[in-house]
Amino acid sequence: MKATGKRPRPRLTSGWRETTLWAIVLGFLLVAVAQAPGASTLIGLPVNDAATRAVVEGYTLARQLKTVRFIGTTKTTEWVMDRPPLAATLARHLHQALERYRVTDRGNGTYTVEDQGALRGSVRLIARGAERRIYFVEGEFRSLAHILKLSGSMVFTLEYRERWEGNEPYVEVDPQLFIRLDNVVVHGILKVLAPLIHGVIDRRVAGLTGAAQAVSDRLTRDPRGLYREIRTWPDVRAEDLVEYRTAFRIGDEGAREGQ
Repeated sequence: MKATGKRPRPRLTSGWRETTLWAIVLGFLLVAVAQAPGASTLIGLPVNDAATRAVVEGYTLARQLKTVRFIGTTKTTEWVMDRPPLAATLARHLHQALERYRVTDRGNGTYTVEDQGALRGSVRLIARGAERRIYFVEGEFRSLAHILKLSGSMVFTLEYRERWEGNEPYVEVDPQLFIRLDNVVVHGILKVLAPLIHGVIDRRVAGLTGAAQAVSDRLTRDPRGLYREIRTWPDVRAEDLVEYRTAFRIGDEGAREGQ
């Protein structure tokens, strides 16, 4: 018989077939365990906080929001996220829709968030990793005309990355929400209230997105010009100005007029 030059295809023995099958099954089990209730990770980050796990495992409502995109770098984005009170101040001045927001540092990594009675709560960072963060929020929210009052807790995750278009950097953010409401009655009529709650979420997210885009655009394109504005704002602390100059390499000449 003439040789074909091809090696005969090896046959899998029953032992190999069983080993391969068990490897596949084990892989599926590991994925299932990572996503099942009681899992100790979220977006690949360890979650050791009991309140956070309670929300994620027993949420009333969950939403994977649309990707948010704005000009900037991950370095600048993280610098702003590390300073919630300053971030809120920048948002108030640069984006009219957020002019009512106030964020106050309560110490120990906890911040109070207020929106003139419509929103009041506390937020704290639960976990962070490379281009990923998890936050826990608890408090209450009142809708327009105080028709709807909700209280409860929320966990939101952020996964972000840097992209380039030509010579300009952009940051893309994928937000995800897990909401657990306190009111038992609300749970019973959730299907009726869901459109209203989703509408509230969408409006809030739109306002925060607009603010993020406005702040990041100015920090990226005109950090010196923005600094000249910031130092005239009465609600900016002197230490914030110092950190700003350091981060954006603004020399002493930029601080001659009262910081």
